[in-house]
Amino acid sequence: MRVFVNHLTRMAEDRICVAGIEAGGERDVRPITRRQDPLTRGLLKENGGPFALGALVDIRDARPTPTHPETEDHWVWLDRLRAVGQLSPEQYLDLIDAHCEETLEGVFGSALQRHGWTYAVDEGDGDASLGCLRPRRRPRLEVNDRGRLRLRLAEADAAAFLAVTDLRFFEADGDIRRELVEAVAARMRRGVPVRVMVGLGRAWAKEDGDQRHHWLQVNGICLEDRPLG
Repeated sequence: MRVFVNHLTRMAEDRICVAGIEAGGERDVRPITRRQDPLTRGLLKENGGPFALGALVDIRDARPTPTHPETEDHWVWLDRLRAVGQLSPEQYLDLIDAHCEETLEGVFGSALQRHGWTYAVDEGDGDASLGCLRPRRRPRLEVNDRGRLRLRLAEADAAAFLAVTDLRFFEADGDIRRELVEAVAARMRRGVPVRVMVGLGRAWAKEDGDQRHHWLQVNGICLEDRPLG
């Protein structure tokens, strides 16, 4: 299996999450590994690894392990990952556009439900946890009063404020790269068209006793003027 990488997501400590679009196919693929062999920043291209936005990665012996809504999951082994190509910015944008939807419901279906200022899917529900969105209205990127990076999406019912986990906006220690955030936010304000990589996190409950949900987050932001930048 070969996959074009379009999601590079920050997780706890040095860990990352990676996902992409199958070469020659339509489906999204998320590599997952054993707990003792996590995906980390050491696997990024800048650190000598195979993963970068637009990279074509050969994943030998990938084993599908779908559950709802994480139907994209595939078990992989770190020693069987190999970068074999790289899309140009123009090719990458074409790939994203071919997989974009214009609404969140178009990406995740009716299982995605509104929860206050955000969205989520009930644990074990839904048929997709990854996708690409071409917002109809201009989104806004900001660090909120609590020091958390958020993307404001103006959906049909009301605005939503989604957590941003795009790896590029964070230092290795987790600090937000505020100058980069402001530079990207300024380009958005100028009207540069945006595509958003959206995903559902692993299920968790906000409070003890609450139902567990897969909460919506922004895994990546792609601006038309610099699709890989």
